[in-house]
Amino acid sequence: MRLLPTLLPAAAALMLTQCRPSPPPPLIDHQTPLPVSRNPVFAARDLIAVREVDPTITADLRYGTPDNFTGTPLYPAKFPALLRPSTAVRLAYANRIVGKQGFRILIWDAYRPPSVQMRLFEASQHNDTFVANPRNAPSQHSCGTAVDVTLVHLDGRPARMPTGFDAFTPEAASNYLHPDPEIRHNLRVLQQAMTTAGFWPLPAEWWHYIDRDYKRYPGTIELDDIRSGF
Repeated sequence: MRLLPTLLPAAAALMLTQCRPSPPPPLIDHQTPLPVSRNPVFAARDLIAVREVDPTITADLRYGTPDNFTGTPLYPAKFPALLRPSTAVRLAYANRIVGKQGFRILIWDAYRPPSVQMRLFEASQHNDTFVANPRNAPSQHSCGTAVDVTLVHLDGRPARMPTGFDAFTPEAASNYLHPDPEIRHNLRVLQQAMTTAGFWPLPAEWWHYIDRDYKRYPGTIELDDIRSGF
């Protein structure tokens, strides 16, 4: 959830060293045409549903259900997993990487309205280690350039990972050395794929990744700007 700009490059370098990634994909040069959403409302705000880019990526948006730390749904019904088109392309590339090792990516959260970010910050009792304070700087979720992800097996079974979603514990750290070798392996698979695809990890949360080009998209997008699209 939280954006730590000064730590992102260092954390990414650490993950790259630990995971020994394969050669990076061709950089998105922002001159090659990117996919455009078939939904005109999303397209007008430079967002796209991730499934339009890669339908094999699944989503279980926890803030659309009571299964989150607030205990209540925070998203409207039928709220889709949305990202900036370039961020969605990177995520699709990461999904292809994990697919070669028997996994698929599952999205826990993607674009998050600023109003929801504020509710999360208040519900966390202002715990800005895990929840970005929107009064200080926008969450990259609200800009469409951050994504919370985990792995599932190709048949849809959840992969064993260090913690569940929004576990505000030391075990949620990206560099936490879990005692279970299967969990350590699964986490390395995810970290290698995401960093290779051009995402920076967040030190406090193993599931949270930010598009390394996030500075190209500094503006937040309000829920009312896209509500008519779903």
